[in-house]
Amino acid sequence: MDKDIRRKGWIVLCALLFAGIIVIMNQFKVPTFMGGLALEFFDGDMGATGWLMSIIALAGIVTAFPAAFLINRFGPRPVGLVGIGFMVVGCTLGALTGSDVAQLLAGRVLEGIGVATMGTVATTVISMYFPREKAGLPMGLWNLWYVTGASLAYTIGVPVALALTGDAHNWHAWWWFADVLALLAFVVFALVVQKPRVARDQERAARRRAGEDVGHRPSIVEGLKVWRMWLFGLGFCLVLGASLCVFTWVPTYVQLHEVPLLVAEGAARGMAPEAALGWAAEQAGITSGWMSSIGFLAAIPVSVATGFLLKRFSTIKARNTMAVIAACLALLYVFAFMVPYEYLPWYLVLLGLESGYTSGVIWAMVPITMPKRITMPIGMAVIIFFQGISNLLCTPVVGYVVGNLADPHWENVAPLVLGCVLAGMACWLVYGVTKAPPFEEDAA
Repeated sequence: MDKDIRRKGWIVLCALLFAGIIVIMNQFKVPTFMGGLALEFFDGDMGATGWLMSIIALAGIVTAFPAAFLINRFGPRPVGLVGIGFMVVGCTLGALTGSDVAQLLAGRVLEGIGVATMGTVATTVISMYFPREKAGLPMGLWNLWYVTGASLAYTIGVPVALALTGDAHNWHAWWWFADVLALLAFVVFALVVQKPRVARDQERAARRRAGEDVGHRPSIVEGLKVWRMWLFGLGFCLVLGASLCVFTWVPTYVQLHEVPLLVAEGAARGMAPEAALGWAAEQAGITSGWMSSIGFLAAIPVSVATGFLLKRFSTIKARNTMAVIAACLALLYVFAFMVPYEYLPWYLVLLGLESGYTSGVIWAMVPITMPKRITMPIGMAVIIFFQGISNLLCTPVVGYVVGNLADPHWENVAPLVLGCVLAGMACWLVYGVTKAPPFEEDAA
């Protein structure tokens, strides 16, 4: 592929990364305000509140495969713009919510369309600008969209609400702020991202080599028949589930531990009970934000390092081994709510290192699993589909096993996480030992 195309590809990657970070930041708007939203809309029921986080995944499940076909029909740029546009509308709808939780949930579903389309669009565009053997580093860097976006959401959510309104619990202000950023992401995407001309030439050349009629667009439906991609996606769903069971509930876990400690501290300072409780809730929100972001911040340098590892270890065997190692490391999530609370920040750093490595490996596995370049969007759609299932189920399931906000049982999370990790590990082991089909460009 021409060096000028790859040089343009790095510029496009930066634009995609910016838009992706904003998209993921919107996905993770809820956790730092989970406690307040639980009391405002669900009478403290954490299982029901979890749907505010997980319902966004419905769009991912429903949109993933149609997005792949639409990308093949219209190209990634218009599909990406429509997806981010839905996110802007969803943010606005949520920010305007009064007492009707259905409106807030509807907004989250629309936001989910942005998340689903961005994952499929961005990785498809990257595969167009970078050949398979050189896509490891760009894919590894693209993984920064997830960890950076989530880290921003956890870190700045409460401070933004405080700065704009003086109220740490004003989630409306946070929604409006995220809405403005989503609109900016739409503009950046529109100005920079486009399909390279060389991609069309490669598609036609590949079809000529296959003896096909270049006047007809080849079908990408055959990508649905790659059972190894489905197996890998299922393993990803389970391993990601272990991560989501922990990271989406860490802010609430921290707040429940911090508030009693801070109330006692406020009383020791001579504060009145109501004043001490208000101050404690405010400070606990800030503490939970930065503590929860530790894991994602730790994942950022590891994601970059993993990109360079993928560039070095580009063979199928090496990357299969990296995936199995990622599944083994996911066992760390089992103990997240069991370590002594004073050691939790350090443990979250450890989990972040694991998350950065695993996420970097995931996206780079699609190009080596799908046998034809035209089926790449289907491979991405499989990942987004299973990501949606994991997002949909994990947060409310954990909420239900933990129980009510007034009497939580965090020890119940460990068996759930262990089951997810072991099942995911089994899927990736089978994936790794089965032979991959030759890539069409390798066979040419």
